[in-house]
Amino acid sequence: MKVGFIGLGSMGYGQAMLLAKSEHDVKVYDVFPKAMEPFNGVATLAESLADVGKDVDVVGVCVRDDTQVNECADALLPVMRPDSVLMIHSTVHPDTMHALVERARAGDIHVLDAAVTRTVLAQDAPFVFCMLGGDEAIANRVQSVLDAYSTDTIVAGPHGAGMAMKIANNLVSWSQIMIGIEAFELAEAAGVSTDKLLTVMKKNGVLTPPMAGFVQLRPKLNDPEVQELIASQSGIGEKDLSLAEKVGTSAGAKTPIGTFIRSFIKGKLDAMAGR
Repeated sequence: MKVGFIGLGSMGYGQAMLLAKSEHDVKVYDVFPKAMEPFNGVATLAESLADVGKDVDVVGVCVRDDTQVNECADALLPVMRPDSVLMIHSTVHPDTMHALVERARAGDIHVLDAAVTRTVLAQDAPFVFCMLGGDEAIANRVQSVLDAYSTDTIVAGPHGAGMAMKIANNLVSWSQIMIGIEAFELAEAAGVSTDKLLTVMKKNGVLTPPMAGFVQLRPKLNDPEVQELIASQSGIGEKDLSLAEKVGTSAGAKTPIGTFIRSFIKGKLDAMAGR
């Protein structure tokens, strides 16, 4: 297949690189030219957002938020050919997906939720679980594209369901991360060895991989690269928990724990990053 891919950040880079090394004919784009440099010689480097959508069967979008997804759609929908597929890997509100489906219908373009969550830390082989929303027949059509970077795929339901599933997943992930950070700060303040606490939590299953990823950064907080990594996640955490709150409100499901953590997550992570 001819595949376009937009967004070569921490998650999108790995997906796009695995695609570029697959049997597919791949074209990539990022607003930061430096992010495209590793793809020189292994994929076609698009000149613009619109260029990605020209003469391709599938476009994957992995950008930061709803606003950026809509900006991509503004450029892509007028140039994508009929019966092509637009997959949104970003975590956005289900309503954003519903609106995008309506916009795409005029050009006979198919849209899929294709939210991703990491299942493997390394990115040299499939490393995400892809949560799909939309027409299952269209999902089956693009399965070979998804297989290039997905350890697992699941069709959650109609449009918006993949995003709702990812948002629920993120509510758990961010809650656990912040509880883990708080637990290690408590242990340290009480004079308990955090290494020994880590041993117990690994053994009893309390320590989840996302939690471990953050708490194990605590001894490295003076490292500028670690500071930059944590700072980059603070806004994402706030955004993800805000989405959980909004989706919960519209669906009639209360998310008091998520709302509480959202109120301080950015400040807490920014402080850890020395901001």
